[in-house]
Amino acid sequence: MSRPAWRASIAGLMTESELMRLALEEAAGALEDGNEPYGAVIVRDGETLTGRNECVTTHDPTAHSEVMAIRHAAAQWGTRDLSGASMYTSFEPCPMCCGAIMQSGIRTVVIGASRSDTALGEYTVEKLLDLTGQLSGFTIRRDVLADEAQAFYAGVSAS
Repeated sequence: MSRPAWRASIAGLMTESELMRLALEEAAGALEDGNEPYGAVIVRDGETLTGRNECVTTHDPTAHSEVMAIRHAAAQWGTRDLSGASMYTSFEPCPMCCGAIMQSGIRTVVIGASRSDTALGEYTVEKLLDLTGQLSGFTIRRDVLADEAQAFYAGVSAS
């Protein structure tokens, strides 16, 4: 039996490692559900909401984990302004998701695994934020369980 597509919790503050592990759990859950293995977590004021990739099962090409987490948070909190929230994502957000993050008001993004493919050329979140003149307003981190996230994706691509 698969887990719910998203979770909300107010069970206290989680550490950054726990939040990234939760994003990786969501990625694993997406894969179990038949989707691409990506997960995201949004946290604000001790409340944690998750999202996982649902593109295949919903037939929605925009149902990436970051977008799903943003949708869940906006619905849960009754606002499209997610200022003050932080996002933990299992894998570097694509340009579409980066745009959604910018529009949502989230300004702290913690990335698990970094892109090593060439499908998007030399794209990085930082380069897109710089291109749009917004880099200085963001905190982008790649130092929370990065090795664990890279190992997860290496295992997924090997199977």
